[in-house]
Amino acid sequence: MKELEHRKVLGVLIILAVLAVFSLAHVRGNFSDVATSEGNKVSSAEFDVRISKDGKRFYDSTKIFSIDDMKPGETKEFTFYVKNYGEIEISNVSLFLKVKDIEDEISPAEKPHDMTEDVGELSSCLVLRIYSNGTKVTEGRLSELAGKKISLFSGTLKSGEKFLVRLHLTFDKNAGNECMTDSVEVYIKIVAVQ
Repeated sequence: MKELEHRKVLGVLIILAVLAVFSLAHVRGNFSDVATSEGNKVSSAEFDVRISKDGKRFYDSTKIFSIDDMKPGETKEFTFYVKNYGEIEISNVSLFLKVKDIEDEISPAEKPHDMTEDVGELSSCLVLRIYSNGTKVTEGRLSELAGKKISLFSGTLKSGEKFLVRLHLTFDKNAGNECMTDSVEVYIKIVAVQ
């Protein structure tokens, strides 16, 4: 019996506690407010390097040179500019060459000397000197420079700044008949690093 009375008292106390909580919440009020922040955005700056033949109009891709009928002993010079076209400083610029020798045709004078009639040899007969801002950075046969990293610039190239690159291409005066009537396609890749 005592236990039953104990339960009744406990039940009444629980009911009173629940009523007290609800009445206190009602006394404190029902006001609420919300603050929001919309349209928050983060964007990245642009990192962009471009090249130009004249230093005025810059492109992601442009042809730097085209030579027809070059003769042994001749030297041709080409210039182009590299520009930081983005908003982020550039610390390093490198050049990579990819060459593809082409056997255009086999002339009668070439036939006895050319041991690889299906592949051209012209890139091994061309000597390339590369200058960046007036300083020679490398020299070698085009075939030997292909695939190698050639550093053009190291330092800080700020947004809008540019530098000049000169290419001197010399057809070896001692080249033999094996490179006669051959051609070579040269792909130049400029890689900039932040």
